[in-house]
Amino acid sequence: MTDRNVIAGIDIGCSAVRCVIAFLDENSVLEIAGVGIAPCSGHIRQGVLVNAAVAGDAIQQAVEEAEQTCGLEIETAFVNITGLHVRGILASATLQVGEGRPEEPEEITGDDIRKVVESAGSITLPSGCEVLERTVRDYSFGGFNHLVDPPIGLKAVSVQARVYTIYADRMAAENLRNVVQNAGIRVEAVIPSAVASAAAVLNRDEKQVGTVVVDIGSANTDLVVYHGGGPIHLSSFSMGGDKITSDIQSLGISWNDAEKLKTEKVAASNQFAEKSTLSVRKVGGRGSVSVALPVLTQIAAQRIEEIFTFASEEISASGIGLTSLTGGIVITGGTARMKGIIEAASTITGHQVEPGSPRGIKSDSNLANIPEMATAIGLLKHGLKLRSEKTGERDRAGYKDFAKRVTGFLKKLK
Repeated sequence: MTDRNVIAGIDIGCSAVRCVIAFLDENSVLEIAGVGIAPCSGHIRQGVLVNAAVAGDAIQQAVEEAEQTCGLEIETAFVNITGLHVRGILASATLQVGEGRPEEPEEITGDDIRKVVESAGSITLPSGCEVLERTVRDYSFGGFNHLVDPPIGLKAVSVQARVYTIYADRMAAENLRNVVQNAGIRVEAVIPSAVASAAAVLNRDEKQVGTVVVDIGSANTDLVVYHGGGPIHLSSFSMGGDKITSDIQSLGISWNDAEKLKTEKVAASNQFAEKSTLSVRKVGGRGSVSVALPVLTQIAAQRIEEIFTFASEEISASGIGLTSLTGGIVITGGTARMKGIIEAASTITGHQVEPGSPRGIKSDSNLANIPEMATAIGLLKHGLKLRSEKTGERDRAGYKDFAKRVTGFLKKLK
């Protein structure tokens, strides 16, 4: 096994750091080798890293656990980033082909495509931001629009490209890199959490026909809309499963007991509420308090409504219509396991809703198949794609350099 076949992802979440190590098997399928999870809190606020010490300790713990379970050591990893500062902009550019004469259209070359894509991606970002990645949405020429493949070799007067650029606050991204680097791991790339989650739970067809991924984390919810094979809208908002846990805890019970009630007993919709009353220890263990499950479900249902009402507004802001979302909504993250959340989300949004767990991987661990692992495993899958693109760029650059040397040599012979 070569180092290029080993890949790692580190998901720095609000309630835990998750590290996954995998390798490509003989059929180029990702096989999970090791998983490490380190619970932590207080290191992230509104998606932004605010405590390097806590995060660094958790990263080291998660990485060591993952390495011990598989016997592999990692030097690099793909890392996620989330928060309100992570956004995307769709921009377009048009390039004249050759002389641009309508009476004598010329062939579109690979160099033309490279130039028009670069131009569409060269946007003015908000102050203090950096580009995370750019995705070519489509091409147009001669009245033919929304072409997925570049029209190289076809004649036209001009060619247009649309590029979706995802960016983030530069300082937030740099702090993230630094804390991972200080933990002994070099960051291969910083990937938006929503993009990573989508890589784990969606297939190519779902990305093509139009699908929304809603990843409900503990403190944040990340959303991305895919259509035509790539992202067209990305958002993150400060609503997550911890809001529900906090509401339950306000009844006078511990955080751990509130979290357990949320995941095991409380439903996301009133129609799924258990009509019973439980006796739960008070915070501090002094006595107990009676909690009615219908009341807790009512509390949870209100928070779920808030989350998916906001998600609906973000989907509308993407500009994509209901008929263009053939794939509907796929929800993932820990809160996606709540009883009745699929039905509640469907009622609130008016879309078809499905649960989303990582797929397209091989694993002997059940941990790799739960919604909470979507971002970590998506970092691996999207990371492989980024690696492949970089390899392709190096190959093309190498070919161009070789071609120049050959041309220079031939000129000397003349």
